[in-house]
Amino acid sequence: MDTQVPVRSATRASRMLRFLAGASLTIIGLLTGILVMMLSEGGAPDEPRTEFRLVERVGLPDTLPEEEFSEGLAGALQLSQAFRSVANRAVPMVVSIETESRWRLRRPTEDDPSGDGSSGSGVVITPHGHIVTNYHLLEHAAEVRVTFADRSEHDAHIVGMDPSTDLAVIRIAPLPEGELMPITFGDSDAVLPGDWVLAIGNPLNLASTVTAGIVSALGRSVEIISSQLRVENFIQTDAAINPGNSGGALVNLHGELIGINTAIATSSGFYEGYGLAIPANLVLRIVHDLIDFGEVRRGYMGVSLTNVDTRLARTLGLGTVHGAFVERVHVGSAAEKSGIQVQDVILRLNDQAVTQTNQLQSAVALYHPGDEVALTLWRDGQQKKVMVTLLGQEDPAVSAWLSSIGIRSGGIPEMARYFPRWGLVLRNMQDRDQEYFAGRRGVIIEKVADTGVPEEISTSHLIERMNNSRVRTVEQAGEILAEARYGVLLLVVDEELQSREVWLEIPE
Repeated sequence: MDTQVPVRSATRASRMLRFLAGASLTIIGLLTGILVMMLSEGGAPDEPRTEFRLVERVGLPDTLPEEEFSEGLAGALQLSQAFRSVANRAVPMVVSIETESRWRLRRPTEDDPSGDGSSGSGVVITPHGHIVTNYHLLEHAAEVRVTFADRSEHDAHIVGMDPSTDLAVIRIAPLPEGELMPITFGDSDAVLPGDWVLAIGNPLNLASTVTAGIVSALGRSVEIISSQLRVENFIQTDAAINPGNSGGALVNLHGELIGINTAIATSSGFYEGYGLAIPANLVLRIVHDLIDFGEVRRGYMGVSLTNVDTRLARTLGLGTVHGAFVERVHVGSAAEKSGIQVQDVILRLNDQAVTQTNQLQSAVALYHPGDEVALTLWRDGQQKKVMVTLLGQEDPAVSAWLSSIGIRSGGIPEMARYFPRWGLVLRNMQDRDQEYFAGRRGVIIEKVADTGVPEEISTSHLIERMNNSRVRTVEQAGEILAEARYGVLLLVVDEELQSREVWLEIPE
């Protein structure tokens, strides 16, 4: 018997198979889609998803009215414009300074790692070519070259230096009238913490760099100046300063010079937020003397001082911790003549309150020999006023005191002497010089401070004879130079131990 499969039953089975196949494909598609989504999102479906949306411009918050926002924006734009204006005006007045040393036994320094020469900055202060910079940049300089922001280069000579304040003045040949604009000095006594300032210089060989910050503190003393008569009353700023900024300008928002950038407080050798600048009022006082006399003519009180601390203030019955405590009064000094005594506390100089020792030293440094200052003292539980007439280095008592600590005229070391008339700084020989020049004797040219000096005469050279007379000391050389009317004939020994005779005229 033939068995016939019902047509309807076969059709139903076929339909069922097609349904199951389609359902399977649909499920596989859904699973595949989920898997793709998981892989593309980099996580499981239950992980939180980052929501992205277009950000629309929103209105100002209710806490800041639009008019106040506009005023704040206007203020920021004004500050930016002030920075730009000051930079445009002051940058051309700040120069790059490169020095070359011919003294081969030099020790490397922060500004002169190789010992071959230093690089730093300077600020134009007169239309006649005078530029102020740091003493430590020029301390061993034989040649000095100045580069302006417009890349023009000029040779310069040293006019004068002051180790006590780390200041120096150099000069380039005067430019045509109107081409050299000096910076304007501001009143550094009016500077307060929080004031905006700009530092301008050439850090890390980056020419004409401008950084902004505020005055962080006043009256800093960090004992970075090596002179025993150091005057440190630095302005501290957080404007970025690095090696190469030395000698550059610190200016206020009027474009006025309020300080000469000199040092940084750092553990790494680079900027860490603490820059130090010499106040402009002190700079102005020092550069006037250096330009006029080639040295600083400073008045001395003749005392040794220390700061007043809490314990000392209580012992002396002072209501506050301030003033400069007198530890010693030098014999024959201006202080002794005026009646100042050991254990006095100097509270005021004229109308200026004395907060600490370095601030008093900086204030006294502004005066010349013969100037009279009024001091307010604290003695035996009460105030007392005295008048002090400052003495100069020509006074026997001052001269003896300075000599006892190895200092002579203008803060120059005892073994060296500056001869402005001849443009030379000469010094006595040391043991290392005796070895270097193979036992030959004479005086060493410490510095050449005038462009009129012949090229054959240079820093670190030895002068054996003057006008056929042997010289062994600076004093002997000074006597010969003082008697000369037009010039002197020098026998000079150079670094190669070659001798030559050179006629040195009195520079004009």
